[in-house]
Amino acid sequence: MRLALICGDLVVNVIEAAEDFVPDGDLQAVPSADAGPGWRYDGLVFSPPGQIASAPVAVSMFQAREALRRSPAPLGGNLLNAVDAYVEAQRLDQPMLALAWEYATEVERDGLFVHALAEGLALDDAALDALFRLAATIAA
Repeated sequence: MRLALICGDLVVNVIEAAEDFVPDGDLQAVPSADAGPGWRYDGLVFSPPGQIASAPVAVSMFQAREALRRSPAPLGGNLLNAVDAYVEAQRLDQPMLALAWEYATEVERDGLFVHALAEGLALDDAALDALFRLAATIAA
């Protein structure tokens, strides 16, 4: 299996190793077919040196939900579960948030819905961009 060895957000080496390979020290091993030394890794997507992929303006609700499902939440579980719980907790105070979560067909990166969720889940702009970049790679 081809693994990118990452220190912080920087790919420092690429190796062929068994699936159960455990890197030394502070290195993280992430499967990648394309990344090479000098590439950046934001926790979801690899970017070539000097190039950070821009986040798409919008993704489908399916793509957004799947990207959330694939992304770990800070307190355990995944971000999809965290969003579900947050929306449910805000249902009475922010009914439009719940309606958007249930019925929207598209999610806009700079929309009020995304900003409300980001604030409620303490997601910064870099995390949102990474989620939108991941979502854009997902096909139904």
